[in-house]
Amino acid sequence: MMMGNVTTDRRIPKAIQRILSFHQVLLGCLVLSGCAGLLQGYEGTSARPDNRLPLAALSDKAAVWQRKDMAIHYTAAVKADDLHVSGSIERLNTIKHFSAVNYFRVYIHFLTADGIILSSKLLWSASPGIDSTLIRWTFDRHYPFPAGAAAIGFSYRGAFSEGGSNNGNGPIGWEVWERP
Repeated sequence: MMMGNVTTDRRIPKAIQRILSFHQVLLGCLVLSGCAGLLQGYEGTSARPDNRLPLAALSDKAAVWQRKDMAIHYTAAVKADDLHVSGSIERLNTIKHFSAVNYFRVYIHFLTADGIILSSKLLWSASPGIDSTLIRWTFDRHYPFPAGAAAIGFSYRGAFSEGGSNNGNGPIGWEVWERP
């Protein structure tokens, strides 16, 4: 573009374009590799000994799996190659009084006899960003057994918040998790 005697060229030189392109690709790779750990499941890892519930002990009787943030009140029955599990989620202590659920997911894990996680399935989840009074805290699920399953375990991850202000820094929030 010519303006009087002054030429203004708004194109970026090729060398700078290559440098920018390289840095964008490098940044993308770093972000993806940094997030890769978040995408990995628990399959192949060992469940904690206190989180190994033998299938033989599941006899369609009421049971409770409890940690500091939540309890799962459930009944589980083994029928042929299928597990039927139903019950409810109870929020405890640290998350009981938060009015908003940013996200909350509870998983069931199928374990070998020595506690290695074969498979993980979503047992229950809350829709993101919903008022906790609108959530149905119950579940009723059927799962086929993966080959070699001898026990189950549970885990959860979630974030909760409360409206208002944290000294002017936005809403007050709390994150919780429990590994299998």
